[in-house]
Parts: sequence; structure tokens; C-alpha cells
Amino acid sequence: MKIVSERCHVYASENITADINELAAPYGSSVYLLMDTGSQRYCQSVLGKIKNLPDDHILVVGDGDDNKNPQTAVQIWEFLSSHGATRKSLLINLGGGMICDLGGFCASTFKRGIDFINIPTTVLAQVDASLGGKTGMNLGCLKNEVGVFSMAKAVLLNGEFLKTLDKENLLSGFAEMIKHALIHDESALDTLLAFDFNNPDYNKLLQLVAASVKIKEFFVEADPTEKGIRKALNFGHTYGHAYETFAMRHNKPVLHGYAVAWGMIKELQLSSELSTLEKDKAERIAQRIIELYGQPNASESDKDELQELMTHDKKNDGRGINFTLIPRVGEVEVDHVVKF
Repeated sequence: MKIVSERCHVYASENITADINELAAPYGSSVYLLMDTGSQRYCQSVLGKIKNLPDDHILVVGDGDDNKNPQTAVQIWEFLSSHGATRKSLLINLGGGMICDLGGFCASTFKRGIDFINIPTTVLAQVDASLGGKTGMNLGCLKNEVGVFSMAKAVLLNGEFLKTLDKENLLSGFAEMIKHALIHDESALDTLLAFDFNNPDYNKLLQLVAASVKIKEFFVEADPTEKGIRKALNFGHTYGHAYETFAMRHNKPVLHGYAVAWGMIKELQLSSELSTLEKDKAERIAQRIIELYGQPNASESDKDELQELMTHDKKNDGRGINFTLIPRVGEVEVDHVVKF
């Protein structure tokens, strides 16, 4: 295993089966595997056989973000309890952002916390949900309303999982990588925006993922519990979560990364209006994002509903809606409160 991020315990794994067997060995047969139907279908074979994993220690839940809810959490807790899990057990989370978020939350709260390892199978999970210590679940239509900070024992990245993804899911995770460049590394932005999704180079993509992980590590190490500069990682997410919740509320769900991309379009505009980002640059970047992700799923007539949804954002402190803005590409301005 090659260290990608020491602070976030992220490793690049060339032999995922051998590495997970090595990491799971100290737990004996008290090892459990959580995945959803999608990762079972496309990714379990890539993972291979885990020596210490009994067949009845595998739980498969429904896929999709609508399953990241209290009912599924209870299902996971009851599964662990009924199959003899103890405080010295290990939970392996194999899947995308939903599984990494929810599995991490359930592990962190079961018997006041057991160890867990994330094996993210999507770009989005590899650069975002699987690392940094944020875990959680949705409450109704509200995204990540319940959760705790808890770092995975290890996060294993492997490029073979990326080959199981369609273009839309590749793009969904790529939105977070664009965000990372916008808030920290202007030199990476042009490279990212020029990536060819019609003929993806998976080796190049994994290199870009590793670079993106390093950016997230910078913010996590500086501010582990999101009291200050780590809020930079929320760029695009205030509007993005509103777009995502709006879609769920109207039974037209969208991939998380698409909602974040649309959120970045709006927050680039806010950055040019309320901070010092050059308007022409904001518009050029926004236009490229539109070329990749299309137009937002809400119109001007939905403005009031989006603003109401943003009032539930966890960054708010009662003064208004809290945004992260970028005064220039590669720099951030956190805690910018806007009253609409």
C-alpha cells in the first residue's frame, strides 16, 4: 500500500484483496462487510475473498441515497448486534458515498464505536465521502442532518473500481475534484476541465484523484472538526444540497455531484457579486461546468423553495445563510453570510 494521505489514513492499493486481508487479520473472525446492491453486483468480485469474513457477516442494503436513512441505520445496527459484533469488531464499507457515510456512522455509534475501513468504489466516494472523518445519514429530505466526526481506520483506493462506473457517475465524483481545484489549486483546474470523459484514461484519473485527496487532507488537517477553514470544502454545497433536496422532494433525484456542480455555478456567481472574483472568469468556468453537467434542475420560479431549503444548512448560525465564496481561484472566504 502506498500512502496518499497520512492524516486521513488513505492508501493507494494495487492488490486490494491482499491489503484488506492484511488489515482485517488482527480482528479474527469478528469482521463484517457492508455493501449495497450496486457494489455487490459490480464491485464485490474486484474485492475478492476476505479470509476472516464469515459468509453470514455480509449485509447488503438497497442502493441510492434515499437508503441513507434511520431505518437502514437500525437495520445495520441490528445486523451487527445479532451476529455477535463487539467493540473489537471491524466493519468494512464497500461502496459509494452512501455506504461510506452510513457505514461509518453506524460503526462509530455501535457500542460507542467500532473500527471501520472504507473501500470507496466511486470517484465521489474516493475524493470526498470516504475520507476526512465525516459520517452521517439523511433525515427525511434533509441531507446529512445526523452524523458524527469519526476517522476510518483506513481508506483504500483502487482504480479497478472506477472502470465499473458509467459516465454520469464518473462526472458526479469529478465535481468534487473541480471544487478542490477552485478552492486551493488553480493550476489543476485547466487539467481537470480538459479531461476526456468519452475516452477516459483511468490511470490518469486515479492520479488526479490522489492529487484531489491531498487537497482535502490539507483542509482536514488544518481544521478537523470544521470550525473554520475546513468550511472551504463546502463551496458549491450550500446551493448544491438545496438542489439535491429539491430533486428528492419532487421525486426527481439527481446524483450528488451534479447538484454540487450546479451549486458551484450559483456560488461562482455569488463570488463575483459579493466578493472579488472576476466576473468574466466566473462565467467562463460556469459555462464549462454547464457543458459537463447541464443546467440546474430548478428554475427562477423555484427560488423561494431553494432559499427555504438552504435555511437548514448546518453552517448557518442564525444570521442568515452561510456560504463559502472564492475571491479568486485557489483562495477562499468562509462564513460569508447572505440574507436573501
